[in-house]
Amino acid sequence: MNIKGFLLIEVLIGLFLLGLIAVTCLPILSTASHNLKLTKDRIDMLFTAESIIEQIKSFDYNWIREDEYLYDMQLIELIERLEEDDFVTIRLPLDIETTNSRYLCIISKENYSEDLWKIEVEVTSFEEEKRITNVKIMACMETPTKNDILAK
Repeated sequence: MNIKGFLLIEVLIGLFLLGLIAVTCLPILSTASHNLKLTKDRIDMLFTAESIIEQIKSFDYNWIREDEYLYDMQLIELIERLEEDDFVTIRLPLDIETTNSRYLCIISKENYSEDLWKIEVEVTSFEEEKRITNVKIMACMETPTKNDILAK
């Protein structure tokens, strides 16, 4: 007997194996894709926190630019508010309802001494995703001083 083609049982076994592979692989791929998105968001939060720390640390009264902002607050205004007390906490953006930012930033400053600040930046996601934890970075920096530029 010469049979050309597949028997019904062979087709059913093939479909069963294909379904088994799909049922196994699709959830794994979906979870991996979701974890990659969470990692991307976490790296973006870390980059935001590092950028804020660097902007604060690189502030210089001798090179003030009026167009330097952190979220919706001018950088010079932020530095002046940080200088007011020994311990200061500022939440940015100031106007959460109208902002298009994805992250909430909490900047805390504590005086270590007269010339040294401890700056802590915490970035939190506005999204309700529970698997992303807050990013918190701490840095010590010299207190900005209002020195006059030496005339030559």
